Parts: sequence; structure tokens; C-alpha cells
Amino acid sequence: MKREDDRLTRLRKFSKAYACVECGRCVAVCPMAEMYPDFSIEMSPRGIIQKALRDGGGILADENIWYCTECNAGTDVCPQGVSCRDLIGGLRKIVLEGHPAEQMSYCRDCGKPFLARPVERFVMGRLEQEPPNVRALLERCPACRRLTYARRNA
Repeated sequence: MKREDDRLTRLRKFSKAYACVECGRCVAVCPMAEMYPDFSIEMSPRGIIQKALRDGGGILADENIWYCTECNAGTDVCPQGVSCRDLIGGLRKIVLEGHPAEQMSYCRDCGKPFLARPVERFVMGRLEQEPPNVRALLERCPACRRLTYARRNA
């Protein structure tokens, strides 16, 4: 538990979460508001930052860390330079190191986790009319996709 607390402290510092002034700019640009009909402050970048500061290790069990697209829009507009993406990515990494998470999709080629399931459901829903081969490409991580494209074009 001590090691986990140390990792969370380092992650808060690295992401600059302590600098958050709760201005809400990250929430205003967050694409999750359009992606999820049940979008709330609980799943917003600001909500995750505040829970990571307030709740300690409890944030690791929070399902809301899996909804983020890691687009970096919140970080781009943050006047304090808080990196929502680094914080959420780091939280996910800590969870995944403990055990494989069912909240993540794993690359069918290399087996590495690469996409949170809520984001995958949204993307695949938008691509329902696409041919199966297009959707199958999205079952691979970006690195394996690049290899697939390179092999096809060689």
C-alpha cells in the first residue's frame, strides 16, 4: 500500500494535479460530453483530478478513469499546465500493473492494452456501417496497425 501511495504522489506531481485551480476549462473542451449521454462532473477531467487529490488510492477503483479518450484537449487549455492525460494514463497504468483490467481492450497482435472499453464502444458504434476489415484494424494497437499498413504497402 505504501508503494502505491508513493506512486500516486509522484503521479500527482508529474501531472501537476496539485496546481489545479478548478477553473473548469478542461471540462468545457472535453469531448466526453458529446460521447456519453450520462456525462457528469464525476467523469470529467476536473472531477478525476479532484478525486485523485482527495481520495488517495480510491481513485484506482473509480470506473470513470476508463472513459477518457486521452485526447489532451484539457491539458491544452489548462492555465496551470495540469496534464489530465498524464494523470489518467498514469492511474490506468497503476491499475493494469496490478492485474489485467477488463476495462481495457488488448491488441490482438501484441497483446498490449491500448484502448479503454468505453472509448472503444463509442468508436465502434460510429463505425457500424464500415466494412469488417476496417473495424478489424481497430482491434490492433497503433504500433501494430502501422506494421500492418507497412506490410500491405511493401
